Amino acid sequence: MSDVEYELLRSDDIWKKLLLTQGQRNKQVIINDHKKQIDKGHGSVILGLNSFAEGIDLPGEYCEHVIIAKLPFSVPNNPVDASLTEWIESQGRNAFMEIAVPDASIKLVQACGRLIRKETDSGKITLLDKRVITKFYGKKILSALPPYKMRLNEVID
Repeated sequence: MSDVEYELLRSDDIWKKLLLTQGQRNKQVIINDHKKQIDKGHGSVILGLNSFAEGIDLPGEYCEHVIIAKLPFSVPNNPVDASLTEWIESQGRNAFMEIAVPDASIKLVQACGRLIRKETDSGKITLLDKRVITKFYGKKILSALPPYKMRLNEVID
């Protein structure tokens, strides 16, 4: 959510009171504010990107629902990645399946890992990217996840 979108929320809007958005404050301040709100029995929603998908410890009621908007594919924009991709493809192999899909799978597992920090934790993960069920590589990515109970909903275009 951009600063402009955030400001469009009315000051009395419940969402403006709940949302802690990456970029508004330091990452650690957002996490501390989130924990304080939960400890007071209030709601709190962190909106963040990749930096909130790994290295964050929010056990128990601090994290009960992780929503992932899209599969975490990296953009190969450096010379080393480009060279590796070119070499793999020169061997007649599929660089996307050998590099991008496994990398996205690892990042997805890490993002989902924000939810389960202790054996007693539980919650819900919602993956909004329909490619996991519409693309040939979707099953491979889902198979990298722990044995979660999954429910696939209808794809809405």
